[in-house]
Amino acid sequence: MRWFWRRSVTPGASANDLAPHAVVHSEGGRAATIISAIALFFSAYSLWETSLKQAELSTYVTGVITYERDTSDDEYIQPTGGFEVLAVPVTIANGGARDGAVLALQLNVRNPTTGLTASFAATYTADAAYFANPRGKRPKTPFSALVIAGRSAWMGTVLFYPVSYSNEKALTPVRKVAAFNNELRKKYANEMGGASSLSILREKLPNLPEWAEQDAYDAKVLNQNDKVEATLRPMTPKPAGWLDRIFGTEVGPVRLGLEMPDIPGDRIARGELVRLQSLTTQP
Repeated sequence: MRWFWRRSVTPGASANDLAPHAVVHSEGGRAATIISAIALFFSAYSLWETSLKQAELSTYVTGVITYERDTSDDEYIQPTGGFEVLAVPVTIANGGARDGAVLALQLNVRNPTTGLTASFAATYTADAAYFANPRGKRPKTPFSALVIAGRSAWMGTVLFYPVSYSNEKALTPVRKVAAFNNELRKKYANEMGGASSLSILREKLPNLPEWAEQDAYDAKVLNQNDKVEATLRPMTPKPAGWLDRIFGTEVGPVRLGLEMPDIPGDRIARGELVRLQSLTTQP
């Protein structure tokens, strides 16, 4: 009984007769190897795109950006004239397969005319009810870190509040500014002649060094007819492993140009919502 079968060779067959069969067998094996390699490549690519690809976040700012001054806090917290607030519609898309986290959103604003810069942080989120209330306290929700699932997006209106100004004075609480003004009244009581308004003293002595400090307390990065440059930066976690370090991508900033319309300052001071004009868009 034969345990192994072997293709028989016709007696007397020459090498020229056997060569075509060897070539056909060799080409068939090469084609099968190529097809297997292509299938393996597409399987690996599909696994990468659906399961392994690192988070790939992209940030977009679309729609109307709104400005207001929040005067709802008490004199121990809010600065003179209230907090500057920018309501920015933000979309963050994740083109990767794995979840992506955004710990914070930072908005840096620069006024090229005055030279004043301010750093804003995402503090609250808002919905349609926020814009339905023309004045006073508006409903808002504290902003928290975002986790964006793979192949999805997050959309919302983010309220940015200032955390610092380049002059280091503009966030001084009203209470401290009032104490500074009272000291001025005491120091220059004779020059004021019994008046209480510091505008009279400024008219008489416009070059006092204290005026520079008082102006710094009242400074705002955005006023009537001003144009500003803004940069939005999402803050993401540091790479956690070698895959993140090799394949992870940084989230690029979004640069904007904004202009305040010709609206009276007293309307802004009352807390009205002001629609800003967009001068530039993100790349």
